[in-house]
Amino acid sequence: MGILEKQVALITGAASGIGLATAQRFAREGATIAGLDIATADETEWSGVRNTAPASILLQANVLDEASVQAAVTTVLERFGGRIDVLVNSAGVSSFGAAHELPTAEWDRVLGINLRGSFLVTKYVVPAMLARRRGSIVHIASIEGLEGMSQQLAYGVSKGGVVQMTRNMAVDYARDGIRVNCVCPGVIETPLTAPLLRDFKAIGDLVVEQHLLGRFGQPEEVAAAILFLASDEASFITGHALVVDGGYTAGRRYGA
Repeated sequence: MGILEKQVALITGAASGIGLATAQRFAREGATIAGLDIATADETEWSGVRNTAPASILLQANVLDEASVQAAVTTVLERFGGRIDVLVNSAGVSSFGAAHELPTAEWDRVLGINLRGSFLVTKYVVPAMLARRRGSIVHIASIEGLEGMSQQLAYGVSKGGVVQMTRNMAVDYARDGIRVNCVCPGVIETPLTAPLLRDFKAIGDLVVEQHLLGRFGQPEEVAAAILFLASDEASFITGHALVVDGGYTAGRRYGA
């Protein structure tokens, strides 16, 4: 029996990357998955979820659009008897540019998807959790929400906001039986970071060097941390930002 047996998990960004890896892992742990994504999933990859948890669904929704989010959450609740036990907010985008280079529209897009989107999905999921006085929410933040990185203003601010949003939500809902945590990954091999390996390899090599374990992480490694926080194995943990970064934030080594 898996540690999420008979639970319903709503996962945004479930078509690829960390969201897809989380959906696959949660399904193996007994959960039924309601995935939300603006994109459609590769059928071969999503079939791994569906074959393991046949009742699982993947809906198209745009986390920038409040009506789209509300409609998707309503569909999930109707499909699964008003239950959402776990929410994982994994939908996200990256961006590049310092303040004087960054178009205002790009700032709005990144904060809209990464921060406002996580807020909106939570806003419409929480009432069902409150009704049952039980739930676990895991946001995906980043190490860039904990420390600065060049050319990453919008992304870093959005993820810093997610870390603080996690704390505030934990305070608001703890006495209602709802835990709220986040994970802060280092650089993970996903479609989001593919340009570092493909188009900007020199920069990618420098970033790899800053991870003490000497490599980028894999989505499955982040999914394992999300699973822990989402499950009752973490029943006394709320308001926490769990770093999953191969040692990136532990310090620097200089070969001395």
